[in-house]
Amino acid sequence: MSEHSLRYIDNDSFFTRIDALSKLIWVLLVILTTFQLTSNLSRAVMLGAVLFVMIVLARVPLKTVWQAMPIILIMGSLLFFVHLFTAPSTQTITIAGMDFGKEGFDKGLQYFFRITIMVLASFVLIWTTDIRDLMVGLVSIGMPYRYAFTVFMALRFLPVVQQEVDAVKSAHAIRGRASRSPLQHRFRLWQRYMFTVIVNGLRKAENTALAIESRGFGAYPDRTFVKEFRWSKTGIVILVLFVAFAVWLILWEKTLIHL
Repeated sequence: MSEHSLRYIDNDSFFTRIDALSKLIWVLLVILTTFQLTSNLSRAVMLGAVLFVMIVLARVPLKTVWQAMPIILIMGSLLFFVHLFTAPSTQTITIAGMDFGKEGFDKGLQYFFRITIMVLASFVLIWTTDIRDLMVGLVSIGMPYRYAFTVFMALRFLPVVQQEVDAVKSAHAIRGRASRSPLQHRFRLWQRYMFTVIVNGLRKAENTALAIESRGFGAYPDRTFVKEFRWSKTGIVILVLFVAFAVWLILWEKTLIHL
């Protein structure tokens, strides 16, 4: 996975120019609406809407999306197969010549859509938002700047951790311990990856904490910023349109149930 797949992409797209808080509220609305939906068809429509925002409005490069695809799909796919093979069912469906429980299949799709939509919407926020703008926005609505800085550091360390994993994998490949090996050996390699990444992460966190304390961070109740936060008109418009879309989707779903 590329070290750039979890970083802000400044491509001057329509969605990138929206203020950070509007995009954060959009993500929350996506998640809340998804959990209100009761049919997999409506969840598929919601997934299509998020994909439209990502590809058309945000213009996220397809290469970046492809590199992040394992993270986007792994948890939803895992829950899908768990429910597919374990959920009790009274009816069966045939897929590729194999019989599966219909209730388990529907339940698995439900969790797949929910998790995938949440992760994908969160990734759109990461790809299109400067985390400094998000921190300033959170402070502007009353969040203590210490907590806003915590959010900033958490998002800031995502690409750093990813870069550490890539560096460890490259070091193992140079030493002849390539990942193209039996499953048991690959599992041991990932154990070494995780140990090295955790140790390096703790070291970086300690150095960051020392740097923050040496600069007197948190000594004053308030903090000023070079760039002030401003709500954007396009962000408000996007939120209004999405609320209208969410209401329509919920009502449309109810009409399908009654048919």
